[in-house]
Amino acid sequence: MTDHLDPWDRALLEALERPEEDLSTLAEIAESSGLSPALLEALARERFLVPTIAEPEPLYPREVVEVLEAGLALMGAGLPLGELLDLARAMDEAMRPVADRAVEVFATFVRDSVEANAGSTEDAVDRLVEAFKTMLPATGRLVDHHFRELLIARARQRLTE
Repeated sequence: MTDHLDPWDRALLEALERPEEDLSTLAEIAESSGLSPALLEALARERFLVPTIAEPEPLYPREVVEVLEAGLALMGAGLPLGELLDLARAMDEAMRPVADRAVEVFATFVRDSVEANAGSTEDAVDRLVEAFKTMLPATGRLVDHHFRELLIARARQRLTE
């Protein structure tokens, strides 16, 4: 399946792989979260749950249970499911172009630089994977921090108006 990829792309794909023991089926997620399989299947159809592995059976990261518990907490506090799903759709729509841009920036500035300055293909692959492993969580932390601060600022603004 990945035979046609260059060594850099193949190495990055391998860096993105999760061990299967860190993944769960929707049935396992339903059992551990207490949510109905029908609801989880609906969330998967809406692309709110994205499988890490799609075939032969979709497998999802185990931490999705924590995300689902956060959604349940929001609903427990009074947020209707429809509103929660609308927020999730809006976030998905807004974040996809940001994710695409982040990947493009990595490819343009990091990958090209590493490839141009590495002494060998093996060295370039190692440096590229290391840069990617650093960049991915750092990007997530930056986005998470900014969104939390934005939520707080908007809440303060609304409360004072």
